[in-house]
Amino acid sequence: MSFLCLRHIKVHTGGGQNFIFSIKPHPSIPRYQVGFSLPQRKWAVLSLNQDISVEQYHPDEYLSSIVLEADFMQKKTTSQEQYDTDEMAKEFLYAFPNQTFTVGQQLAFAFKDKKLLLLVVKDIEAVAGGAIKDGKEAKPRKAKIGQLIPNTVVQFEKAESSSLNLVGKSKGKQVRQSIINPDWDFQKMGIGGLSNEFNAIFRRAFASRVFPPEIVEQLGCKHVKGILLYGPPGTGKTLMARQIGNMLNAREPKIVNGPQILDKYVGESEANVRRLFAEAEEEEKRLLSKIDGVEQLNNILVIGMTNRRDMIDEALLRPGRLEVQVEISLPNEEGRLQILDIHTARMKRFKKICPEVDLYELACLTKNFSGAELEGLVRAAQATAMNRLIKASNKVEVDPEAIEKLLVTRLDFMHALENDIKPAFGTAQEIINQFLARGVINWGPPVTNIMEDGMLCIQQSRATDSYGLVSVLIEGPPNAGKTALAAQLAKNSDFPFVKVCSPEEMVGFTETAKCLTIRKIFDDAYRSTLSCILVDNIERLLDYGPIGPRYSNLTLQALLVLLKKQPPPGKKLLILCTTSRRQVLEEMEMLSAFTAVLHVPNLSKAEHLLSVLEASDVFSNQELKKIAHMVHGKRQTDEHVRVLKLITKLEEDGALEDPGMA
Repeated sequence: MSFLCLRHIKVHTGGGQNFIFSIKPHPSIPRYQVGFSLPQRKWAVLSLNQDISVEQYHPDEYLSSIVLEADFMQKKTTSQEQYDTDEMAKEFLYAFPNQTFTVGQQLAFAFKDKKLLLLVVKDIEAVAGGAIKDGKEAKPRKAKIGQLIPNTVVQFEKAESSSLNLVGKSKGKQVRQSIINPDWDFQKMGIGGLSNEFNAIFRRAFASRVFPPEIVEQLGCKHVKGILLYGPPGTGKTLMARQIGNMLNAREPKIVNGPQILDKYVGESEANVRRLFAEAEEEEKRLLSKIDGVEQLNNILVIGMTNRRDMIDEALLRPGRLEVQVEISLPNEEGRLQILDIHTARMKRFKKICPEVDLYELACLTKNFSGAELEGLVRAAQATAMNRLIKASNKVEVDPEAIEKLLVTRLDFMHALENDIKPAFGTAQEIINQFLARGVINWGPPVTNIMEDGMLCIQQSRATDSYGLVSVLIEGPPNAGKTALAAQLAKNSDFPFVKVCSPEEMVGFTETAKCLTIRKIFDDAYRSTLSCILVDNIERLLDYGPIGPRYSNLTLQALLVLLKKQPPPGKKLLILCTTSRRQVLEEMEMLSAFTAVLHVPNLSKAEHLLSVLEASDVFSNQELKKIAHMVHGKRQTDEHVRVLKLITKLEEDGALEDPGMA
C-alpha cells in the first residue's frame, strides 16, 4: 500500500482502541512504517517498533470550533510572558491545515519563538461534510472528531495549575475547581454565635474567589490575601480558621503557632516564613513581600489570630496584607444557646442529659462566658454526673449497673457554675465580697441618697439611648465606707463584667507598667456588652503624696483619657471611683471627667451613731437606751465619728463594759 495518496489513517492498537491521525510522507520514514511524536505516542499508548494495523480514513465531519488546553511542554517551566491567543489561533490554523483532531488528542505546538507548548483537544463542535458540500446551513453539534478548516474557531484554555499567561479574545473559559468544597455543609460548621462574623469574612475574602476568573479580571479586582481574627481567648478564633480551611476545596491549610516560626539564629525566622509559602510558589509564581510585594502571590489566604490586636504592627494591617480584621467577641445570649446546643448534641442523641436541663436558662446564667468556657462547663457537669457513680473505698470502682442510667442533670450544671467554671471576663466576685465583708449599714439619709443616686447612674448607663459611658466619683473622709458603697453599687448593677482597679494590685509597678495594667482593664471591659470598673482609692493609684505634693503625671493623664473615652458602639461602661482627696482631684482637673460626684459624710448626729450601734448587735436594748440618753441632743464631732473605725472598734472589743465610753 502506498501512503503518498493518503491524508488520514485509522490506527488499531488492539482492545478495540482506534485513533485517527493525519499523515504526510517524510524521506526518513521507511515504507510501511509510521513515525509518531512523543505526545502522539502518549495519547495512543504506542511504543517504539510496535506492530499496528492501519486503514484509510475519510473525514465526514468539519470543525466549526475547537477548544485546546495549553500548557508548557516542560511542566516545571514558569513564565509571566503573555501569550496572545488571537495570534496563537492564526498560527494554529496555518500549522495544521486540514488536519483531523480527536477529543483527548495531544500535540506539540511551537508558537513563534516562545517556549514549546503542549496542547490537548478538550472540546470540539462539528458539522456534517455533506451539508457543507450541498451549501446547506447546518447547526454545529458536539462531536468526537473533525477536520480543521480555514474558518474553524480556535480557542485556548490554560491547563489547571499551569503558570501560562494567556491573553486575547480567543482565550476560552478557564477550567477551574469551585473554591468551596462541594461536600461542605454550612449548617454543620460547629461554630455557635458567630454567623455575623463568618458572613463578614465570606463577603470580604471569598466572594471574589467564587466568581469565574475572567469576571474578576474584567473588574480588575484582587483577592483579599490576609484576614486577622482578634478577640478574647476562647471565643472561637482558631475554630473558625480551621473550619474555613475545611470549607475550601484547596490544599490542606497549614496551621502554625507564632513561637514555631521564631529561631535564635539570625535569618532562620525569615527562612521559616519563606518555607510556609513554598508550596504556593510552586503553584503560582507571581514575608510581607510575598503577600503584596513585587512577587506577590494571588493564590494564598493568610489567616492570623491574636488576643492583642493593639500589639500588631500597623504595617501588617494595611490593605493588601491582613486587611480584613474581624473581632470574634464574647457570644451573646443567642450565641451561648447555640454553643451549648452544639456541645450537648451528642448527649441528647444518646439520651444522656436529663429533660429538666434548660439550655436557655444556662445561656442566661452564663453571661460573658466564652465558647471555650461554655464547653468547659459542659465537661464539668459531665464529670460531676460521672462522679456520682464512683465508689471510693479501698479501691475506686464504678457501679456497672448504674452506668447505663447515667444522666447529666440540672444540678450538675449548677454545681459546675458555682464551683468549677468562672468566666475570665466575669465579675471579680472575691474582691467585691471582701469589700463587703462588714456589709453596708444604712445609718441615715446620706447613705440612702447615695444608694438612690448610684442606682440612677446604673440605670443611665444601661439605657439604650445613652452615650454608653457613665462615671461616678464617690468621695468623702477616710474610713467613711466609700469602698463598701461602691462595691455594693457594682454588685447591684448586676453587670456581667465587674473588675476592680486597686493600688494594692500594683505595688512596686513602674509608671509604664501601671498604665498598661489600667489600660488592659479598660480594654477588657470594652469587650463586654455591660461592664463596670471600680477604681478604688484613686489618689493612691496616682502615687499622690501630701509632702511636695508629688504624684504620677503619666498615670493621671492615662486615667483622664480612659475616664472620658467612649466604649465601642453597642457597649455600655459604668465607672465607679473612690477618693478621700476631693480637693486634690479638683486641683488635678479630674472632677470634670465624672458624670456625677457623690459625697459620703461621717456620722454627725446622735441618731446616726445609734443606727450603727443597733446594726452591730453588740449592745442590748437596755444598753442602747442608756447610750441614747447620753448622746441625746449632742452633735458627734470629735470632730465627727468615722463609721469604719467605729465598727472595727466594736468588733475588736466585742462589747464595751461601760456604755458611757461609747
